[in-house]
Amino acid sequence: MKLFRYFVVLLFFTVSFSGELALPPARAAATGEIAAVDYSDPANWVRLPEPDQELLPVDIFYVYPTVVADREQPLMHFDDKKLRRKTGDITDQQTGIFAGLGNVYAPYCRQLEFYRAMEALQLEKPDYCAMAVGAEDVRQAFLYYLAHYNEGRPFILLGHSQGAMDLLMLMEREFQRPELQDKLIAAYLIGVAITPEELKAFPHLTAAAAATDTGVIVSYNTVAPDAAPSPFEKPAAVCINPLNWRTDGTPAAAEENLGAVFFDGHNKVTAVVPEFCGAAVDPERGVLLVELAEPDQYDARIMGHGIYHMNDLYFFYRNLAANAAERIKSYRARSRTAAERQ
Repeated sequence: MKLFRYFVVLLFFTVSFSGELALPPARAAATGEIAAVDYSDPANWVRLPEPDQELLPVDIFYVYPTVVADREQPLMHFDDKKLRRKTGDITDQQTGIFAGLGNVYAPYCRQLEFYRAMEALQLEKPDYCAMAVGAEDVRQAFLYYLAHYNEGRPFILLGHSQGAMDLLMLMEREFQRPELQDKLIAAYLIGVAITPEELKAFPHLTAAAAATDTGVIVSYNTVAPDAAPSPFEKPAAVCINPLNWRTDGTPAAAEENLGAVFFDGHNKVTAVVPEFCGAAVDPERGVLLVELAEPDQYDARIMGHGIYHMNDLYFFYRNLAANAAERIKSYRARSRTAAERQ
């Protein structure tokens, strides 16, 4: 289990301490501004469907979590082969939740590195502007995806941690447009705290309240009941239980967990564990509480005791997969009903 814990840290944050990573080469020397990424170049996408691939009727637009920790360099770059490989591994693991449900579109983006991101989150007023470069990359990639790849298909958004934050900022800015609201099956923005006040400021955004509502944001942060203070939680933040799809404190038993899925350092599944854990929402704290049979095995020093942020997706892997299939079915039924009324 110690080996597993090591790989969890490696794969979820893919931290690199080499000090050799450079900022993206596309820097405008005259103005000091970072130039835009060219998303017409397939090399700037982690994953795209193969050119001859028969496309499914649903798309998955995905953004990875923080993958670099390097105090010498503020932003991730993606011209390093090793880093690209690790980012691809994380992408395959996390989008694998929705395998067979949709076509994966996953852009590279110049996210803020780990230490700076943590510092920005833990300020009295979190500094989301510090993540602006990566968030703008995601926005530009999404706009390119809409114009050149989407072809009218409905889509799911998926992001974890900083990836979820990037997508949240995208939704705040762009999703007031009815045509995007109509195409959104659901946004799985896991590992980011979203408060009711923040939703009120963006009334075009809606939190999930059940297993089959569509056009909504699915969000939670996983902690132990006695967890250390988490930088990923805010009081009364939006939180839904991925086992029973309730937002109140009604607990879900471990028997409702279809299976946690864990990976090794070579991106291979090491274990699928049905009934891995139960879960209950704590509405006041705005977190998802889990009690594990071996809690210390899932602690990570980089996070603090009982903060299971790096396993937010993996503890509930099979339930998230089943839920996405349900929401797609619900979306299609509602679309048919709307079409019949016209």
